[in-house]
Amino acid sequence: MLEFEDYKEKLEQEYKRDLKDILSAYYLTRDLGPSSTAKELGVPRQVVLHYINQFGLKEAKHQQIREKAKYLN
Repeated sequence: MLEFEDYKEKLEQEYKRDLKDILSAYYLTRDLGPSSTAKELGVPRQVVLHYINQFGLKEAKHQQIREKAKYLN
């Protein structure tokens, strides 16, 4: 299995963008979960979770959920 950094380099080369931008596009903008994001990117779920935590995207996702909940109430 490749190391986290190897997957990061692979994805950044393939998409020609920073991994944080790539994950934000799938995880936040397209509102996919970690498993769906991993499947779309063709990487293990653990890699996606590692970088979601490293980049602080989990809190951004929770904020997004809270914002949506305001409109439902």
